[in-house]
Amino acid sequence: MTLFSRLLYSTIAGVLLLAAVLLMAVAVTRTFTGFWTGEGALDTMLDGIGLVIIAVAVADVGKFLFEEEVIADRELRRPAEARGSLTKFMTIIIVALSLESLVLITKSARDKPADILFPSLLMLVAVAALVGLGLFQKLSQHATAAIPDDVGDDEDKSESGKPTKGKPRRPSRRTAEA
Repeated sequence: MTLFSRLLYSTIAGVLLLAAVLLMAVAVTRTFTGFWTGEGALDTMLDGIGLVIIAVAVADVGKFLFEEEVIADRELRRPAEARGSLTKFMTIIIVALSLESLVLITKSARDKPADILFPSLLMLVAVAALVGLGLFQKLSQHATAAIPDDVGDDEDKSESGKPTKGKPRRPSRRTAEA
């Protein structure tokens, strides 16, 4: 089942990365076409920027899935691992939301200033997600600190409590997160 899971996540990550490359190609093609024809060059450039932002977010999600599910191959047994993975994922989403809302605000302010409500609400959603992530980090910090890093690694230790020769211990993440 582990091999199937790795193949599945590798395929999903590959498809997401391919989709990101195609989105960037479409963005570049549309932008150059807009410049060559002279029709709405600024609008096509802003659309291209929006597509590139989405492509970067899609590529980051594909990379995240590949790193977490294929390379690391862990089941997130410790709270610190789950906290780090969730933080990475939410950061990708927050950055994409923020950048996309900036592009939409710029387009709305230029075309129809009355339509600026939706992009502004999108920015508020990004800010709320950032505040929520900060709150999650603050609340989960105590849970992470309360559980030692070696919980669940009993099979990795000999009777003396030291790591066995065949299985080295992973370095603590707590020092990097503090």
